[in-house]
Amino acid sequence: MKHNGYPGTLTMDLNRLLKVFPGIALTWVCFLVATYCVKLTEARIGYFWHITDLHLDTYYTTKGDIFRSCWLNEHHSNTASAKRPGPYGDYMCDSPWSLLESATQAMKSKQGDNVEFVLWTGDGLSHSAKRMHETKRLDVLRNITELMSRTFPSQFVFPVLGHEDGSANFEQLGDLWRHWLPLEAVQTFEKGGYYTIEQTKSRLRIIALNTNYMRHDAKYSQSHSSAVKQRPDGSYHYPAGGHYGDHHMGKHYHSREGSSSGYLYSDRRNGYSSSSNLADSGIGGHASALSGSSSHESEKQWEWLEEVLAKSSRNKETVYIVGHIPPGSDERHIGHTVPFGHSSFTEKNNVRYLRLVKRYSSIIQGQFFGHLHSDSFRVVYNEVGKPVSWMMIAPSISPRRSSESNNPAMRLYKFDTDTGQVLDYTQYYLDLEQANKLEEAVWQPEYNLTTYYYGLSEVSSLALHNLADRFNNADDAQFMKYYRANSVRHATSTCEGVCLLNHYCAITRLDYREFRSCLETAAKALASKNASPAGLLGPSFALNRLLIATVPAALLLLSLFASSTISSLEVVRIAFAGPCFGLLRSVAFIVSCCRFAAGCWMMAIGHVTLLLACIGAIRDAAFVPLLLN
Repeated sequence: MKHNGYPGTLTMDLNRLLKVFPGIALTWVCFLVATYCVKLTEARIGYFWHITDLHLDTYYTTKGDIFRSCWLNEHHSNTASAKRPGPYGDYMCDSPWSLLESATQAMKSKQGDNVEFVLWTGDGLSHSAKRMHETKRLDVLRNITELMSRTFPSQFVFPVLGHEDGSANFEQLGDLWRHWLPLEAVQTFEKGGYYTIEQTKSRLRIIALNTNYMRHDAKYSQSHSSAVKQRPDGSYHYPAGGHYGDHHMGKHYHSREGSSSGYLYSDRRNGYSSSSNLADSGIGGHASALSGSSSHESEKQWEWLEEVLAKSSRNKETVYIVGHIPPGSDERHIGHTVPFGHSSFTEKNNVRYLRLVKRYSSIIQGQFFGHLHSDSFRVVYNEVGKPVSWMMIAPSISPRRSSESNNPAMRLYKFDTDTGQVLDYTQYYLDLEQANKLEEAVWQPEYNLTTYYYGLSEVSSLALHNLADRFNNADDAQFMKYYRANSVRHATSTCEGVCLLNHYCAITRLDYREFRSCLETAAKALASKNASPAGLLGPSFALNRLLIATVPAALLLLSLFASSTISSLEVVRIAFAGPCFGLLRSVAFIVSCCRFAAGCWMMAIGHVTLLLACIGAIRDAAFVPLLLN
């Protein structure tokens, strides 16, 4: 009897196992698929660094004077009025080698080799470089290049020319950066200082522009000086005792001799290559930014850019546009109607560039610029006012700026490696004053774009438009966050009234005429002695106030309905119309009291909010005729 049930039990267990096996198998399959999808998703996430405006000054010395560009001068540096700079730089001077070295070390330590590439958007040379001998300028760029190569030996660095670098010889720089750029990209760079890169493993293309062709002072001069001279105004740059030898460069400066970095790098790494059929752009003339017809070279770049964008559109690629000088206006040059000086797009080039961006906005995933030394962004709108594209302007590593200085900064982007969609970025900075005090450079995160700092749900033209619109609606807390980041936590003054408007207009009005109109409209409103700061930002704000007034009105009506349906008499009736100690009656009594209290509270809020909104709407509506003039 003991053994009679055993075979039956075994059969029953097998039957049960066969019944549940499909479910177990399906569960494992789902688990494996989910794991694979997670890994696939993670594999699509990549990172890249963006650094800009390094402005290495090889004459910087801690024995110098901050009022004389931190240079050593026999006649002035030993006076009692001389003020010594710190080991990592000064807000009135360009970058010492120690600052650049600390920045690259921080980039390596924080992200390691887990980066797809590095964007270097120009101005490696100091502001005094224009008066340097060409050989000296090339030596400085070579030292920066070797520093980057040692830091990222297996990653690409994609450089573009800044306006301080623009006088360098294209062929020499092409040879210097050959280990970063594929052959076809080197060929276009040596002709015009621009190139395009495409990835073989994804649809992302990088377009690197030579924005020097788009500057206001498009015609270059062939003249060079054999040594750095004092500027005509005598304000900043003084000869370092009349001698320009390497003994003034400090212990951090590395010369070409003895360098072990070399140029032993393949033209194809990490899946990058260059488009071969776009290699020959037909750019003629001598391979130097200082020779030939600048208008001719500029036109060649325009033709090349339109060809690349059209090809990318046909092939359903996505595009990053990278350059040094951004289009539009400088948000920190208050009161200037651009183009401002020699370092902006001409009005014609500005219009032409924006027209191209609007036309190909569907494939442009991001635009990355530097030059302004500030942390800001731009929004491009189409003809009907819809935001269609965005630009990020990264702050500089150099702390010096002619108007307002900033702490050194660098940026790490997070993006989808397949589509190129930017997902977030982390802004890093160096508290320069603290670093000099402690004699230690500690680079730390300042903020993340999509977290609580700005509270963006995504990185898109619409999200950035909404952020700028909060400045327009006098969101003081949000604008102050932006303004603090704009100077990388080194704001020396407040920003209200015209200053705030200049930022808002620069962000949202990239066309020069629209920018001037934006400021002129605000100026008319400022002329009114009773104009409120909120009402200065355009008629839309006053009209928005009228619309906003409908919200508390609706809230008031809702509160009246809620409070009328649960009156005090009804509460009493519910509480005492039966056994008071019944559980159901007790719950009903509590709920009714809560609803009654909520109704009274909503009614009070509704009355007060409606009153304030109406007062604000009437006050701001009074300025609509002024704003529309």
